[in-house]
Amino acid sequence: MVGAQGLLGYGLASVFGAVPAEVFPGKHTGTIVGTLHVASNAGAACGPWLTGVLYDATGTYGPAFVCAMGMSLVSIIAMWIAAPRQVRVLPGPIAPGRAHHAIPGQHDSAAG
Repeated sequence: MVGAQGLLGYGLASVFGAVPAEVFPGKHTGTIVGTLHVASNAGAACGPWLTGVLYDATGTYGPAFVCAMGMSLVSIIAMWIAAPRQVRVLPGPIAPGRAHHAIPGQHDSAAG
């Protein structure tokens, strides 16, 4: 359990600010990242309490897991709606062996 928490939970901390900055670049990045931090901390504070309330009311953790899955689904849908629909193309060399994924009209310098 500790290993799973370390890999799945704390491993995401390193990209928690980088992913929203990549998905939502621009002058509102700070506001977006700050809002995500507040929402994340609110969930971290309320989640155990809500789990306890649901366990006390039902005698099982099932409803808490269903609630967590529902919140995850809401999060997925919100990101799907909010994410930009165009891929940003960044300059840089194409890795060897990946030329078949090149942008149309762009030539692989290794191929000649």
